Amino acid sequence: MKSVVLAILLVLSAASLSFAAVMDTSFKFSTIETSHFSIHFHQGLEPAARKVAATAEGIHPKMVREFKWEPQEKTQVVLIDDTDFENGMTITIPYNMIILQVVPPSLVSSIGEYDDWLKVLITHEYAHVLTADAARGYSKVTRSIFGKPLPSIDPLSELLFFVTAPPNTFNPRWWHEGMATWAETEFTGAGRGRASDFDMIYRMAVAENNIPSIDRINGELPDWPDGNLPYVYGYRLQQYIADTYGKEALGTLSLEQAGRFPYFINAPPERLTNGKDFAQLYRDMVQQMFREQDARIVLLSRAPYTPLRLVSNEGENLTFPRVSPDGSRIAFNRNDPHDHPTVVIADRQGNRVMEFRRVQSDRGSLTWAPDGNTIYFSQAEVTNGFDIFQDLYAFDLNTKSTSRLTKGLRLHDVDLSPDGTTFAAVVSNRGSQNLVLLDRADVTAYSRVTPRQATDLQMQRVSAPRWSPDGRSIAYTVTDNAGHTGIHLYNVVSGTDRAALTLDHNVAFPVWTRDGGALIYVSDETGVFNLFAYDLKEKKSYQVTHLLGGALHPEVAPDGKSILLASYTSRGYSIVSTDLDRGKWSEQRGPTLPPPRQLNQALPPGTPEPVPPQTPEAKPYSPWKTLYPHFWLPHMTFDGSDMPPLGIFTAGQDVLGYNTFLLSADYSTGRNRAYYDLTYLNNYFYPTILLQGYAQPFLYGDLLQRGGDYYELNRAFKAEVSVPVNFIESNYRVKGGYWLQDQRALSSLDPNGRFRGIDVFQGRRDSFYAGVDYASNLRYPYSISSEEGRLVSAQVRRYQRGLGSDVNSTEYSASYSEFLRMPSPALKHHVLYVNLAGAAAKGDLTPQQALTVGGVPSDLNPYSVRGYADRSALGRYLAKGTLEYRLPVSNLMSGPGTAPLFLEKFHTAVFVDAAHVWDDHITNLGDRTLVGAGGELRLDVSIGYWLTITPALGVAHGFGSGGENTIYLTIYANL
Repeated sequence: MKSVVLAILLVLSAASLSFAAVMDTSFKFSTIETSHFSIHFHQGLEPAARKVAATAEGIHPKMVREFKWEPQEKTQVVLIDDTDFENGMTITIPYNMIILQVVPPSLVSSIGEYDDWLKVLITHEYAHVLTADAARGYSKVTRSIFGKPLPSIDPLSELLFFVTAPPNTFNPRWWHEGMATWAETEFTGAGRGRASDFDMIYRMAVAENNIPSIDRINGELPDWPDGNLPYVYGYRLQQYIADTYGKEALGTLSLEQAGRFPYFINAPPERLTNGKDFAQLYRDMVQQMFREQDARIVLLSRAPYTPLRLVSNEGENLTFPRVSPDGSRIAFNRNDPHDHPTVVIADRQGNRVMEFRRVQSDRGSLTWAPDGNTIYFSQAEVTNGFDIFQDLYAFDLNTKSTSRLTKGLRLHDVDLSPDGTTFAAVVSNRGSQNLVLLDRADVTAYSRVTPRQATDLQMQRVSAPRWSPDGRSIAYTVTDNAGHTGIHLYNVVSGTDRAALTLDHNVAFPVWTRDGGALIYVSDETGVFNLFAYDLKEKKSYQVTHLLGGALHPEVAPDGKSILLASYTSRGYSIVSTDLDRGKWSEQRGPTLPPPRQLNQALPPGTPEPVPPQTPEAKPYSPWKTLYPHFWLPHMTFDGSDMPPLGIFTAGQDVLGYNTFLLSADYSTGRNRAYYDLTYLNNYFYPTILLQGYAQPFLYGDLLQRGGDYYELNRAFKAEVSVPVNFIESNYRVKGGYWLQDQRALSSLDPNGRFRGIDVFQGRRDSFYAGVDYASNLRYPYSISSEEGRLVSAQVRRYQRGLGSDVNSTEYSASYSEFLRMPSPALKHHVLYVNLAGAAAKGDLTPQQALTVGGVPSDLNPYSVRGYADRSALGRYLAKGTLEYRLPVSNLMSGPGTAPLFLEKFHTAVFVDAAHVWDDHITNLGDRTLVGAGGELRLDVSIGYWLTITPALGVAHGFGSGGENTIYLTIYANL
């Protein structure tokens, strides 16, 4: 679950603008207004919207009291069903907005244990609003003046942003997610604080002495449980503070911090925590957790643990083992921070890996064809331009090829019948999940066959269907919104469905014994995820395993004598096996842990919140209530005058992202001139439409190497259409437009209209342009840069006198980058980077548009050659190449306590840059070839808790005329 989108990323997003529509253009939105919320939803989601409206209003007064803050404006809530993966996101700048993906959370997700999933989601996200939006003291004053601002890209507004934005925005992830996870635990009947999953993580971290220090829980750590660390340990810290100093302490902490300058979080108010800072509180919490979990481990140790045999632990998160029909091979999923997610196929003992198969985002399930030559699985891909839906795929073990079999069906948890004729699967749609059947014979490449729906459940989770050995029944689990989970049996012959077992605990992943007489399933009845068996004839449940960690994804071997499962350790899940001996099953439960947290509400678990008799009628969505400017900031630009021009900056976007605008206006007293920039983006349609008008100063540093900075006034209007083509691991963007531009000198010219002897161009340069960008570069948590894939871009621009321009010319530019992984396991994360780029200007050449090479790489210097000064050579034709070998040195993964600094990965690179520029008319520009080589030391650093950059210290030598030995410092944002 994503939450509290950091302001700095919003800044970058707003400054760069979006290049494509933001959601499926077939969605038609409506709005329900309540006293404190505006609920926006598209067709098919009105029942969910009414439930969210009632739930949000129900929790509002309780949470406002707890966190001691009530927003001054309504919170905008967007409900959307455009993915098969649960998620939530909260943004509090420039106004409060929550986005909820309306899909029931999977049990294997961090929020998979719930009593009412929509209530847990809205409670968690609204806690973000109440804690991040809070203002006190100076921040309350600045908000009354400026609103909640985003900065422009000028230094003045960037500086003022840090003293005018809500201070809590800048707090670390563990603070935000800890507060919100505490709230979902406090204000619902479930929440992760009561989850067996979180308790399992704590228990095994204590048992194996593997608890991260506070500097490592902000989310940058690639190791298990990686992105969940802020939730797991952030919650545990906030819960410790609430238990020790009173639950009102968290609201006090939030409000106190809302009156401090950003990053002054280290020391909570002395009167509240007896002078202890967060690092000391975290150490105290860890000591308490050791005491608590040691006692729970002693309790579990009263009975012998089930012996487990290791099958595979090569990887961080190994899940969903499936045995081939002949019992000779196993397949399972492997997720690892060092590599791409894969399906691993190995021998039965896991000793010999036979095949790896890359997969994309999926829920993990696998199924074999009866002949053992094909593995079927689901994975996600972009559908309808923007939706991320799962479909059925097949991997042929003979040809080693993968084929996509369906398109847009939203299938997951796929299982093939024993006779190989029918798939059982789960389909998600508009907040509900249901069991469906799909004939294998009907499935062809990209087919749009309609599955047969076997159930008709609303707003409930359906998961893990498995066929019985005789092919007559399907076992699957259903989780309702009252805290109950059960195993259902669907009779394929009669089409009837019945609940075989229902519990007030989690029940998951049922599989059949080989004789079909019992179901093996996972449950946390004992406080630990163990395996249980339900005898269908006796209608009795037995405990099969007693584990210290936990078990998921059981798979009975073909001989019925053993069972594979995913077993938890503090470093993730491994594939193990154990004997399946009915004589050792116990009707009596083994040692049972007490609940991690007692319910703090008067209502018992599963009791629904009171629902108002009627919510307001829905009305068509209108963008105007959120589109207007919610903030402003002083703005600064530069035009070469003694006093930089000053003005204002503002921006706005409606809550659905259909309309976006940015506006800046400045006045130069030195030049007695006004400047402005107005940009508008329209995302109602599949292509994005951009309209921009501006009159801005523009700098040409050291124009044509004549020792002077030349400023000109650019007045322009641009109209652009951009069309995205999106995939999970790649994307294209095709754009085209018309640019009317007038260039006039701001710098002083001599009587002949020259700048330092240069005949600068003044006049119209109107142009048509078109371009394409392609990206397929991939990186992994431990990567030091992109490790595979490529980046390609090309653009052409035409200036035509007959169309209003004062010049006739054509400009071309192109760039190609390739990232090559080293094939040897000994060279893990070593990367060879290759870049080729070129540009040409044909026709009338203006001095301002001369192509230059040299200098250090940056976004503003695409044709860098290290070992030479900036603009060391220039002309109208340019070719440039870079060859760079990148290699890791050390994974530091540490920082100074709670300070907003975290050192991640230290790495280095050696490089060769080469470029050639030439000109066929202006001979005094000369023909130049530049070659430079050297090396860089690089360090990935997380600053401000949210932003990762890579400072680099480099040395370079230029071989040739103008070359020099240089030592330089630069900063990369995304290698």
